[in-house]
Amino acid sequence: MTVRANKPAFSIREKLKELQKPIGLKGSELMRAETAQEARDFVSAGRKNLIINGGFDVWQRGTTGSVSGGPAYASADRWRMYVNTSTTMTLSRQTFTAGQTEVPGNPSYYARFDWLGTGASQFFGLEQFIEGCHHGSGDYLTVSFYARSQLGDDMYLGVNQNFGTGGSAQQNITNSLIELETYWKKFVYVLSVPSISGKTINKSDDNLSITFYRNGTQNSYLELSNVQVEVGKNATEFEHRSYGEELALCERYYQKHTTSSDYRVAAIRSNGGSTQGTIQYLYRTMRIQPNTSVITQPSIKIVRQLDDVTGAAYATLSISAKNKNEYQMTASIAQSGASQILAFSAVYDFDAEL
Repeated sequence: MTVRANKPAFSIREKLKELQKPIGLKGSELMRAETAQEARDFVSAGRKNLIINGGFDVWQRGTTGSVSGGPAYASADRWRMYVNTSTTMTLSRQTFTAGQTEVPGNPSYYARFDWLGTGASQFFGLEQFIEGCHHGSGDYLTVSFYARSQLGDDMYLGVNQNFGTGGSAQQNITNSLIELETYWKKFVYVLSVPSISGKTINKSDDNLSITFYRNGTQNSYLELSNVQVEVGKNATEFEHRSYGEELALCERYYQKHTTSSDYRVAAIRSNGGSTQGTIQYLYRTMRIQPNTSVITQPSIKIVRQLDDVTGAAYATLSISAKNKNEYQMTASIAQSGASQILAFSAVYDFDAEL
């Protein structure tokens, strides 16, 4: 028995053209990926930006701050200013015009790093320390950002592996020229990263440092937006995170507690001049047990008088961290024997920066 099968006619030429459809270089790499992880790496999927607050949305310390002679965190979270003279450097928050298109993604803010040159030996910079020196080890890092300067004067990008206190000597990755203009321009640097194999590393404070710096005397300022550092050779679009998520990442390193509107309650007992306070919880676990300071001494409410003693006078509030999660509020009451439940209205902070 003979079976015949009929198939519609087709053009061999057209079928061959379909096989030659362009898929691009990255498409070819993606098709060659042998595992799901390789495919994710090719397209930089998942969480990618190692920089925290690269969009300059979080300013817990204030929307402007200055430093003179030495390093300090003064305004934008996670960004430290440095100058080696007594000249004043200022970092301030600037607002994008709604609907602008020079910097894509509709960012809300950018940073202005303002300097006043007073000496030829002056070195100044704006830097962030990324926790852990291992990022991109033996591979590549890609640094991308938008920038401009007031006078179109150039700066430099410095990237270093720092192995922590008592660890191996710092290892430089790059000191690259940034040829700035007076208008917004995107910069991309693909960097080959040395391996950390054989290095002595102190895991308590090892890091990868990203620094925008300059030597010189010219009065000008640098403006930065959408700073991103990612592992690999791809400069992908800036990773926008919600304000709440960005704030949570920043609070691993710095927290500012402001209780002026909701009074933080603490039970205080004075016994022969000594005082005790209550244990409070930090907003989230910090990198290390933080340093503390009281920025604004509080006003006070007496919630309840526990003794018959009257006229107990409040003195000063102190804050001490107990560990990475808790702190103690302590106040002194001048009159011995007074027992009260007190509520404080104050501003104080916790610093666990690298």
